[in-house]
Amino acid sequence: MQCLAATGDYLRALSRQDRGAAVGVAGRAADARTSVEEVIEQMLVPAQIEVGIRAQRDDWSIADEHAATAITEVVLGVLAMRQPAPVPRPAPICVTTPPGEWHGLAARMVAEGLRARGWDALYLGSDLPADHLGRFLHRVRPAVLLLSCTTAAVLPQLAGSLDVAVDAGLPTIVGGSACGTDERRALAVGANAWAKDAASAHVLLSRWVDDGVAPPPARRAGIPTDYLELVSRRSVLVDLLADRSAAMSASTPAAVRHHAMMRQLGAQLVDVLAASLLVDDPRLFDGHLAWLAEMLDAREMAPDTTSSLLEVLQPALIDIPRAERFTALSRRPRSV
Repeated sequence: MQCLAATGDYLRALSRQDRGAAVGVAGRAADARTSVEEVIEQMLVPAQIEVGIRAQRDDWSIADEHAATAITEVVLGVLAMRQPAPVPRPAPICVTTPPGEWHGLAARMVAEGLRARGWDALYLGSDLPADHLGRFLHRVRPAVLLLSCTTAAVLPQLAGSLDVAVDAGLPTIVGGSACGTDERRALAVGANAWAKDAASAHVLLSRWVDDGVAPPPARRAGIPTDYLELVSRRSVLVDLLADRSAAMSASTPAAVRHHAMMRQLGAQLVDVLAASLLVDDPRLFDGHLAWLAEMLDAREMAPDTTSSLLEVLQPALIDIPRAERFTALSRRPRSV
């Protein structure tokens, strides 16, 4: 990923929670004949990725992460005032996230990056309920719906938002870290296409809207029966994982907090496994486990925590073969 020279200055401003300095850095970058899309994609995006890494490694607290994100939201607003008028077209495009996806900054960056390329991009916020999305799409009739998903466990809700777009007769583009690095997951949840960033989304939009090329058909398969079976057992599996974590800790106030956190992590683990079944991609579950192990290690938790959770989970999935196989694959030793 390319980074502007001023990215380090921008990160330092975020680390000090200095909104004025951050706005100044971004403004000077834009004044230096750098396009708005370059400021977004080569300074704000890499800076926000670094913010996430620092929070994952516990170098920054969640409060630090939220403060930095809020500042970048302000900077995006300032940059938006520099945007040219969109190219006249019959209809706008819409950018949002599915229900349960609280991380809306990536979607807003895409929307502003597309506006910088001449698109009338309407950003609809994050965690948008499917029924309200449907009402908006039927009323506004945009040309294309773009959806960002960064949380792996939310992929089933992404599929639901795509169903709403199909009902409204709209083509769709999806992206975000939960959608992976190729089109496999995007097609599995029923999107017409996958885009890795705003630039690639712009290419697709130009082809579909300006050149009149029909989008590839969306061909989501039926909902897998093993996915439905796993979802039906969610509460039982979460209880099993929570019981294991409780048995590993003493009865103290700190242990109670630890137990609550582990219950939440266990629920996420089951949800990501279910999402992996939905899109038929074991890499999704394996990647989540790698993220979880790094996050727990940064907080000096027992190094065998994730393997202990998998030891409990895998035998409970013996009659759901694909889920058991995905879990077994993730228990293999990782190459160094």
